[in-house]
Amino acid sequence: MPIVRSHGYLRESFAVAHRLRGAVGTTGVLLLPPLGYEDVSAYRPLRGLADALAEGGRLVLRLDWPGLGDSAGDALDADLHHRRLETVRSGVAALRTHGCRAVVGIAVRAGGLLALEAGGFDELVLWGTPRSGARFLHEERLFQRLAVASFGAGAPPPPPGAEEAGGFLHGPSVIAAMSAFDPTTAVHTGLRRALLIGRDGAAPDSALAAGMRAGGVDVEERRGEGLGALLENAYNATLVAPIREAVLTWVGGSGAEEARHQPVRESQGSAVRLETHLQLDAAVERPWLEVGGAGALSGVVCEPVGGVRPGMAWTVFYNAGGIRRCGPNRLWTTAARALAAAGRPSLRVDVRDVGDSDGRSEPAADLEAMYAPSSIDDAVRAFDWVVDQGAGSVNVVGLCSGAFLGAQVSVRRSVRRAVLFNGLAFVWDDDARASSMTSQVRGSLFDARRWRRLLTGKIDAFALARAMVNKGRLRVQRWRSGAPGPDPVAALLGEIRARGTDLQLVSSAGDPSIAYMEGHVNEGERPPLTLLEGADHTIRPTGLHGRVVALILGQSQRDSNPCLCPERAPS
Repeated sequence: MPIVRSHGYLRESFAVAHRLRGAVGTTGVLLLPPLGYEDVSAYRPLRGLADALAEGGRLVLRLDWPGLGDSAGDALDADLHHRRLETVRSGVAALRTHGCRAVVGIAVRAGGLLALEAGGFDELVLWGTPRSGARFLHEERLFQRLAVASFGAGAPPPPPGAEEAGGFLHGPSVIAAMSAFDPTTAVHTGLRRALLIGRDGAAPDSALAAGMRAGGVDVEERRGEGLGALLENAYNATLVAPIREAVLTWVGGSGAEEARHQPVRESQGSAVRLETHLQLDAAVERPWLEVGGAGALSGVVCEPVGGVRPGMAWTVFYNAGGIRRCGPNRLWTTAARALAAAGRPSLRVDVRDVGDSDGRSEPAADLEAMYAPSSIDDAVRAFDWVVDQGAGSVNVVGLCSGAFLGAQVSVRRSVRRAVLFNGLAFVWDDDARASSMTSQVRGSLFDARRWRRLLTGKIDAFALARAMVNKGRLRVQRWRSGAPGPDPVAALLGEIRARGTDLQLVSSAGDPSIAYMEGHVNEGERPPLTLLEGADHTIRPTGLHGRVVALILGQSQRDSNPCLCPERAPS
């Protein structure tokens, strides 16, 4: 039977329910992601795990944490930690109300700490969960020390009392609450059984296991593998088969599964009831699903509180590589809500193979998929949907491969303004392939993770060598030709501007996108370029986000009297 996914909101959290079509069993699973950067990376693989759990007849619920993804909240909210605990409790309660006799929690990293503190589960799977909140924060600080190596000079610090880790903030109240929580001494009321999975090559934390056993929990321990593969980055993230099978086997062999084949009656409904809208102070959001012959595309529509009227200026945000629609470091969610507060609706969209859109669950072999004609088709579909809502004009925003999509849409449709960040390729050709492949190691020779990926075959060494040779060959060919024909990148950008689009390029200082532009477009012909000092490729640290939102918002606010109406011209 096919898996049915229902998108909506549980309290203030974006949620997705997974189930088999028709009746489901009486075991519910609440899937709790990690926090921050790790959540961005793990999102797509955990979606695949939810599908696999649902195939076994279970009702599965996935949640975005408040303050992250497409949920309500901000990292600096004073009550954010409490609201995250309430999100867990609400998820457990929703599954029980639906008819689930037992609820199993599956949590990764800090998600496990929140699951233990919130309680209410019959059984738990904890993967890579630290022994305490203080330990987790210590690890986040170490991670941030590595991340700052990619920031330029003049990077602004986080707000007073807050700490940044990989482009995400932990506010003072979250730091205080997590520092105080020690699961090794917690009371685990009602928790009967737990599977603890360690980090790569390591057993689970012994103090955590001992503390849970002392609380009467039947604990099974498993040496870890694949956590790094899950959390490394959104484009390459994968759930390794041994862990996937271990989790499915453990959940399937639990006492909670004894009544699995006793279905919930259809009259009770076959999916957890989720709210259709998220009401914010200055915006209203709702899930977006566009079903077509090539598969369903997923996203989020963000509207002003007063609603949408014909003739309004819309903005479409395209995903960046494997990062889902909320954008790098949740930047698109923040910008979309700022636009709504200014009276501007928007759509944040995932192309296929990303976020919650249809497509593969495993990562692509190379970067080609992000620049494929199918991705362009998806980007155009999203744009056309916005036009069909009566948009008076449409702006597009994208970063990296999202900038590529924004440029490709702009040459196919009437785009009012295109704000494109750190575009490493606007035309996908041999030169772009060479540049994209070599950029994986250029400037990052100190990065042990990159070398590990190369040495273990996750970066194709032969493809890298071919790319370097091709890049050199292309340069020689251009030098020998003396009078080359029109550069395809310069021609594309020239055509976009000739169509009347206000093209604004934004690059982090020192980003390879600058060299890409300089290598393709003559100085006097380049579009305006705004430099972000102190930013890396994904626009970290968070202190720069205000400037980025102002850039996007400023573009939109000049659209009060649009003179360019979008059309659905043939591609």
